[in-house]
Order: sequence, then C-alpha cells, then structure tokens
Amino acid sequence: MQYGCIDWSFGATLGYAQAAKDKRVIACIGDGSFQVTAQDISTMLRCEQNTIIFLINNGGYTIEVEIHDGPYNVIKNWNYTALVDAIHNGDGKCRTTKVQCVEELVEAIETATEVKKDCLCFIEIVVHKTRRIGSRDLVLWSSCLETIGGG
Repeated sequence: MQYGCIDWSFGATLGYAQAAKDKRVIACIGDGSFQVTAQDISTMLRCEQNTIIFLINNGGYTIEVEIHDGPYNVIKNWNYTALVDAIHNGDGKCRTTKVQCVEELVEAIETATEVKKDCLCFIEIVVHKTRRIGSRDLVLWSSCLETIGGG
C-alpha cells in the first residue's frame, strides 16, 4: 500500500453514530487523523451522540511512518482533552479524560460505561512517540473493549 487516507475514521464515526442511534459507537482514532477533522466533535455534541472515542496520542502520523518515514510525520502535539472541553463549552453531555497507564484506562472505561453512559466520552491515551502500536497492544485494547461490548 502506498496511499492511506488518515482522516476518514472520525467522519465515519460521526455518520455511523448518527445512523445507528440504538447503538453506542466506539472509535479508536489517531492524533494525526483527529487533527484533520476535530471539528466533528461539535456536530457529535449537537446531535447528542454518546460515542466513546479513544484518541491514541503518539505525536505523529505513525501509520505513515510504516509507508514512508520522515520528519513530516511528526505533528504538533495538542492538548486534546482541553480542545474537546472548549468545543463542548458546557453545552450538552461530554466527558473527557487523559490516561497514561492501563489502570487509568480501565477506570476511564468503567466511568464511560457506567456513570457517563449517556455522554460523549473522549479518552485520550498518551503513548510515547517512539512506541509503535503492535499486536500485543491491540490484544490488550480489544480485551478492554470487550468488557464494554465493543469487541
């Protein structure tokens, strides 16, 4: 593969959640992809969606590194939870949290599926930029998602 579209997932999440109002959509989105389409959070909130968004913050277009590495794959890090809080602006139901370890992730998932199940939940997972997301990570994340019915 020589081409990949890094910005499709967030818009697809918005559309699917709007069409499948009887389901709770769970999305895992990279920080680079999110930067291209962050404004969709506004529409999700306006439409009262209760999506759970896992933002994988690893400081770059990591999937693009696998295709062609270079300094252009490093992006400016944002304070993603603060951005979502600013877009939320106290209007609607939204919960943001930033996690840096498995224990915090488990707690964030429990909160999103219990106390805040009627909210849009934005969970930023901070991963060191030199860490490649591998199959072991995906197995761990999928087991966490299975606990909330998304596996």
